[in-house]
Amino acid sequence: MDDIISQIRTLAGGLDAAGKLKLQNALHQVLSELESPHDTLIQLHNGHLRIAAVRLGVSSGLFRSLAQSQGPLQLAQLAEKSNADPQMFERIVRYLASNGMIEEVGHRQFKASKATYLLSDPMAEAFVSHSFDVCGPPIQALPDFFAETGYVEITSNTKTPFQKAFNTDLPSFAWLAQHPKHLEAMQRVMTAFQSGGWIEGFDIFGKEALGTEQSSERVVFVDVGGGHGHQCVEVTKKYPDLKGRLVLEDLPEVVNGISGPPGVEIEAQDFFQEQKVKGAKFYYLRRILHDWPDDLCVKILENLRTAMAADSRILVDEIILPDSNVPWQTALVDLAMMAMLGGKERTKEQWQKLAEQSGLRIAHIHKYNDFAVFHSVIVLELDQV
Repeated sequence: MDDIISQIRTLAGGLDAAGKLKLQNALHQVLSELESPHDTLIQLHNGHLRIAAVRLGVSSGLFRSLAQSQGPLQLAQLAEKSNADPQMFERIVRYLASNGMIEEVGHRQFKASKATYLLSDPMAEAFVSHSFDVCGPPIQALPDFFAETGYVEITSNTKTPFQKAFNTDLPSFAWLAQHPKHLEAMQRVMTAFQSGGWIEGFDIFGKEALGTEQSSERVVFVDVGGGHGHQCVEVTKKYPDLKGRLVLEDLPEVVNGISGPPGVEIEAQDFFQEQKVKGAKFYYLRRILHDWPDDLCVKILENLRTAMAADSRILVDEIILPDSNVPWQTALVDLAMMAMLGGKERTKEQWQKLAEQSGLRIAHIHKYNDFAVFHSVIVLELDQV
């Protein structure tokens, strides 16, 4: 048995990200085959409880205490640092240790594990808080919501499990705006998950953005709903000689008062209203449309379409679901979008339908992360038919 485990570790050490994911999925499959019916039921309950215990570990400062310690800490020391009753805290820490979140090294003695260091990071703390505090209640409400609504597709962003869970008529983003602590955690998570990977190997973007005909006065890149401009930074980093202007757009409450990245213009813009920047070369939307039901996605795209020049392009940076065998990581995101926002992840056919309804057509699809979550940039152009 030890030899097999050693071989797996050696194999994992030589794999790239795609290979490691494939190995993880294979091991999960083996584990599920080894489980008894009793094991399966207990694992289901454990998943329900684990996020709550991790949330407690974050809020009590347990993970930070262990991560900052030079060596193992006694239970009494941990309880004192968290201002907790030792008897109660022992029950929490031994559960977390049994799930690999911390490591038990002796009788009532614990130290940081790999997971502990991750969970002590401010971004991970925000992720756990957002997952439990904001995403958790709508997920809990899912079964009753669909029983009450007759198990029909969600088509409104104001009639979702989110409204049932929080007893509100407000859409998710409007509710979050009234709860700054939750909004801050969400924004921190969204910023941390930003990446410039979509630019790599995207030859169409590079050639057209750097084209010799490009006027320095023309807007070359509009980051629609772009938060604090991370993607504008990635574009200028990749193309330091880029001609033309870059514009960051988001709601007034997001962009008012921020300086933004150097060389990037700031524009307050609601993408449900008329687009202010006309004739830009590229309008870029990253993880925007999966937040919304189809009719509102059409509204967003139509507002961009009416602003486009003949050679303008809309870059939709989203997941394209495979038609079958969707990985659990991607299916998870789809259900989360449904419960929280009435949104969805979409197949290629569904993206084509949205484009057609908006008076657009798909000109090209650039895949840049196909092994797990199927990230792609869908290039839309005016439908001349």
